[in-house]
Amino acid sequence: MPEGLIIVESPAKARTLKRFLGDRFDVRASMGHVRDLPEKEMGVEVDDGFKPHYEVVESRRKTINELRSAAKMDQEVILASDPDREGEAIAWHLAEVLKLRDPKRIEFHEITSDAVRRALESPRGIDMRLVNAQQARRVVDRLVGFRLSPFLWSKVQKGIGAGRVSSVALRLVVDREEEIRKFVPVESWTVDVELSKRGDENHFVARLHRPNSGGEDKLEVHNEAEAQEILRRLEGAAYRVIGVEQKRRSKSSNPPYITSTLQQDASSRLRMRPHVAMRIAQQLYEGVDLGAEGPVGLITYMRTDSTRISADADARVKAYVKGQHGERYLGTSRAAKASPGAQDAHEAIRPTDVSRTPDSVRQHLTPDQYRLYDLIWRRFVASRMAPAQYDQTQVEIEGGEYVFRANGSVLAFDGFYRVWGRDENGENELPTLAQSDELDYHGVKPEQHFSQPPPRYTEATLIKELEQRGIGRPSTYAPIVQTITKAHGYVEIKDRRLYPTRVGEVVNSLMVDHFKPISDDEYTSKLETRLDDVESGKQEWVPVVKDFYGPLQRMLSAAEEATPADTDEVCPLCHEGHLVRKASRFGPFLGCSRYPKCKFRRALTPDGEAQQPKLLDEPCPTCGRPLQLRTGRYGEFVGCSGYPECKYIKRDAAQGESKLTGEKCPQCGEGDLVERTGRYGPFVACSRYPDCNYRANMGKDGKPRQGPKVLDEPCPICGKPLVERRGRFGLFKSCSDYPKCPGPKGIKKLEAAS
Repeated sequence: MPEGLIIVESPAKARTLKRFLGDRFDVRASMGHVRDLPEKEMGVEVDDGFKPHYEVVESRRKTINELRSAAKMDQEVILASDPDREGEAIAWHLAEVLKLRDPKRIEFHEITSDAVRRALESPRGIDMRLVNAQQARRVVDRLVGFRLSPFLWSKVQKGIGAGRVSSVALRLVVDREEEIRKFVPVESWTVDVELSKRGDENHFVARLHRPNSGGEDKLEVHNEAEAQEILRRLEGAAYRVIGVEQKRRSKSSNPPYITSTLQQDASSRLRMRPHVAMRIAQQLYEGVDLGAEGPVGLITYMRTDSTRISADADARVKAYVKGQHGERYLGTSRAAKASPGAQDAHEAIRPTDVSRTPDSVRQHLTPDQYRLYDLIWRRFVASRMAPAQYDQTQVEIEGGEYVFRANGSVLAFDGFYRVWGRDENGENELPTLAQSDELDYHGVKPEQHFSQPPPRYTEATLIKELEQRGIGRPSTYAPIVQTITKAHGYVEIKDRRLYPTRVGEVVNSLMVDHFKPISDDEYTSKLETRLDDVESGKQEWVPVVKDFYGPLQRMLSAAEEATPADTDEVCPLCHEGHLVRKASRFGPFLGCSRYPKCKFRRALTPDGEAQQPKLLDEPCPTCGRPLQLRTGRYGEFVGCSGYPECKYIKRDAAQGESKLTGEKCPQCGEGDLVERTGRYGPFVACSRYPDCNYRANMGKDGKPRQGPKVLDEPCPICGKPLVERRGRFGLFKSCSDYPKCPGPKGIKKLEAAS
C-alpha cells in the first residue's frame, strides 16, 4: 500500500516522479489550477476587504473527484506543485477544495532522485505569504481588467482590455514608435585610406581620426564639402607610422541563464517566441522520456531571477570542463549584477546533469527541445570556463595634415569559445608595424553616413527593457508580450519587430491621458516591489490592494467626465434624436439616441475622429451627387455622398456577375442555380430571387455546401415542398419557403390558439 498521495500539476511531472518513487507513493496530477476567479464577473468583494470568490474550474471537476477519492484512501497527502507563488497558490487551492486537514508541502528546483529525496525528508506547511502574494497580484489584475476594460469598450472598441503590466509594455512600444517618427537623421562622413607595409601585398584600412596639429579630439566631418576639402589636402601625402600600442584584452563568458535572458536568447538566436521557449523549457524541467532511462528532468526550474549555482553543480561542471578541455580552460565563478526586484529564490537555469550532453540525448528530443537544451547546456558550461584572450593592436599613421588610426585584433586563446562558439570572427589582423615605418598608399574612400533612429523593440529587447525597469517578474515576461501582441492586438510583429497598431496607439493615449500611473514604469515598479514585500511577509496584501484601488476609482470617474458619450449633433436621418458615441467590435462610431427606432450610424477612426470619405469622379446613378469611397464594418465600399438621403451603394463588378451552374434550384424547382459573390464570399442562389430565396454558401473546395434535404411532402400551409433541417435538438421538418411560411410549426400554433 502506498505511503501517501503526492499531487503535482502535470502528467509529465507525475511520470518523472513515479520513476524515482516507484510504488512507494501514489503520484497524481491536478492538471494545473483547480480554482480561479469567475470568468464573467469580477469575483472580488471590494467592500469586504477585497475578498476573492473562487470557483472550481469546470474542466477540473472530474480530476478533483478522482483526487478526493485518492486522498481518502491514502494516509497522508503531499502537495508538490512548482516552487514559486503560483505553485504555492495551486497547493493552497488543492488543500481547500479537497478539504485537507494537514497537508504537507514539498518543493524541489530540479526533478532528480536526490532533489526529490531531500524534499521528502524536509516537508513544510503551505506558506501563506506566497499564497497572499499571488492573491494580491490576481486581485489587482482583476480590478484593472474589470474596471478599465468597459471604459475602453465604450471609447475604442468592444473586446479589448487593459492590464496592470501590459499597459507599461504597450507604452514602451508606442513611445519608441514616436521617437522614430520624430527622429531627424544627421549627416556625417568617414574618410578611409587603403595602405600596406612597404613591399607587402596585404592591404589594410586606416580611418581618419584627428588633425596632426596636436590634441586628441576626434575630427568630425559633417558634409560632403568638408570631406572633399580633406581629400584635396591629402593629395600627394606620404604615410608613415607614428605610434603603435599593443595590449591583451579578455572577453568573459556570460553567467548561466535566468528566465529573462533565456527568453531573449531563444528569441534572437533560435527565432523562438518567448511563450514557446517557456513551454519547451517546462517540458525539459518536468521530464522527457530518454528510452531505457525513462522520464528524466533535464533542466532546473525555469522561472528564476538568480544566476546562483549550487556548490555541488559548480563542482561537477568544473570537473567536466577539466576532464574534457584541460585545467587551462577552467574559469572562476563570478557573481552577476542582479536586476531590480530580483528575489534570488531559485538557482539559475542549468542542466540537472552536466554529463548528459545535448548530443547524447538528441535522439529522444524534438528538434525544438534539442535546440533549447543545447543552448542552456552550452551557456552553463561556458559560464564556468576561462575568458577568451585577444591581442589588440592600435596603430596611428600620419598622412599629410591628418592622423589616421588602424585597429587589429587576433584571438590568442579561445577559452569559453571552445564550448559556446563565436557569433562572428571579430578579428582584423594587421601586419607587424613599428614606429616610423613608411607605408604604401593604394587609395582613399570617403563615405557618407546618416545617424539611425533607435531600433524598434523585438520581443527579446522588450523583455530586457522590462527587466531593467523592474517591470514584471520571471513568470510574467512571456505572458506580457503575448497579451499585447495576440490577446489584445495592440502590437503587431513584422520582421520580428514590434509595431503598435492604430488601436494600440489610441488605447495608450487614453491610458496616458487618464490613467497615467498605471502606464508609468516607475509607479508599476514600486507596486511590484510592494507585492514582493507581501511575499516576504513585510506587508499584508489587503492594504496594498486598497492603496491601488482608491486612486484607480478616482481616475476612472475623472476619465468618464472628461470623455462624455453624448454629443450635441442632431441625427441627420431622423432629425429627432442626437448622436451618441458608442463602440462595437468593429471600432467606435456615432449612433442615434433613438436606436433601435432609428438605426443611423457613422463610423469613427480609432481615436474618435470622423472618417473622411474620399470623393470620386463618378456621379451617383440615382441622384447625380458624386460617389465616395467609404469604410464600413466589412471593409471599403463605394456609396453615394448624399447618404442618408440617397442610399445607393455600388456593387462590385465581381459581385454583379452571375455564373450559371447548370443545375436547377432544389427549393422551387423552376429557377437555375447561379454563382454570386457577396460580402461573406462566394455562394450559389436561385435565379428567381427574390421570388425564391434559396441560397447556399460555397465550401473551401469550391462546391456548394449541402443545403437542407428536399422532401416529397407538401407544406400543409402553402403547398411548397418541405425540407429537412437540423436544429439544436436534432432533425426537424420545415417549409422550404421559411420564414415567409412558418410551415408545420405554424399549424401547431394555429391549433393551440383555437
